[in-house]
Amino acid sequence: MQPKVEFLSQEMIQRVLDEAFALMMRPGIKVQSVEARQLLAEAGAQVDEETEVAHIPEALARQALETVPGQFFLFNRRGEPGVNYGAEAVHFDPGSSGVHILVADTLEHRPSVTADLVKIIKLAEMLPQFAAQSTAVVCNEVPKTIGDLYRLYLVLSYSEKPIVTGAFSITTLQNMIDMLAIFAGGREALRDKPQAVFDVCPSPPLIWSDFGAQNLIELARAGVPAQMVSMPLAGAAAPVTLLGAVVQHAAESLSGITIHQLAGPGAPIVWGGAPAIFDMRKGTTPLGALETAMIDASYSQVGKSLGLPTHTYLGASDAKLVDAQAGMESGMTALIGALAGINMISGAGMLDFLACFSLEKL
Repeated sequence: MQPKVEFLSQEMIQRVLDEAFALMMRPGIKVQSVEARQLLAEAGAQVDEETEVAHIPEALARQALETVPGQFFLFNRRGEPGVNYGAEAVHFDPGSSGVHILVADTLEHRPSVTADLVKIIKLAEMLPQFAAQSTAVVCNEVPKTIGDLYRLYLVLSYSEKPIVTGAFSITTLQNMIDMLAIFAGGREALRDKPQAVFDVCPSPPLIWSDFGAQNLIELARAGVPAQMVSMPLAGAAAPVTLLGAVVQHAAESLSGITIHQLAGPGAPIVWGGAPAIFDMRKGTTPLGALETAMIDASYSQVGKSLGLPTHTYLGASDAKLVDAQAGMESGMTALIGALAGINMISGAGMLDFLACFSLEKL
C-alpha cells in the first residue's frame, strides 16, 4: 500500500474553490484572445471588450468541468499506452525548456544545442524510470521561429516514448500536431491515441494571453491533450501565502478549462503547474524549496477533488551542480509529488531554477 501526502482538509479544498470561483467573477480573468472572449460571452460570461476582462460565473465553469475526461492515456509510437493521466498513477519526465547544459568535464553552464538534446533523449529512452520524453532543452543555434517544432522533430527521430512538449506560436502548434499525426496515421488516429501532451501557460496573475488562450482552443478542437502550467509566484505575481497561491492557481486553471471545453467539449486537459515561492532577497524562484512542494501537492489535491488528471514540476533543484543540495532538493520534492499521487512529475534533470539541464542528474 502506498501512503498518501495531503496538506488540505476537505473544508479547506472547498474554501479554495469558493475563493477561486469568486476571483473569476471579481476581478475576473483577463482574456486577450478575441475568439476566447467570444466563446465565453456566447456561453453567458460577462465580457468587457475594452478591458478584455471576462467575468466567468461558477455555473459556467462547473458545466465545463463536467465534460473534462477524468483519465486518458498517452501512447508510444507503436500505439501502446505508455502514460496514464488519472487516478493515483505517477510518472516522471525529464523536464522542459532548459536553456543551458551542465558540462561534466568543466562544470560550466553553457547554452544548450542540438547535440545536447539528442543525448538527453537517448538517455531518457533507456531509463525505465521515465515514462515520457520531454523537449528538455532549447537548441540555441536554431532559429527561434522553428525552435519548438525542431525539438519535437528530434524527439520523434530518436524516441518511441510518449512526449511532454509545448508550442511557442499558433502556427507552429498546427505543424507540431501534423508531425505527430504522421506517426499516428492521421489526425483522427492521433485524437484516438494521442502521443503527446502540450504545455499551455496562463500569465500570472489571472491572465490568459492571446497565445495561451488560442493554444487551448486549437488543442481542444484537435483533440490533442493540453496541460495547463499555471505559475503563481508566492510573494511576486501571487499572494505571499501558500494557500493564496493555491487559490490563484485554481482560478487560472478553472478559467482555462472553461475556455478549453467551450472550444471542444470532452477534449483531454491536465490540471498542471509550476508554482514556486519567491525569494525577495535574491529575486529567485526556489523550485527546490519545501514550500514550493507544498503548493504543488496542495493544488494537485484540489484538482483531484474535481476528478482531473494532474501534473507538476518537482524533482528539480536550485543548485548549480550535481551536489548534496541537488540530491536533497530533488529527492525530497519528488517524493512529496509521488506520495501526493501527481500523475506526471517534470523536472528530474533540471538545475539552477529550471535554467540548466544535467545528464548526470537525470
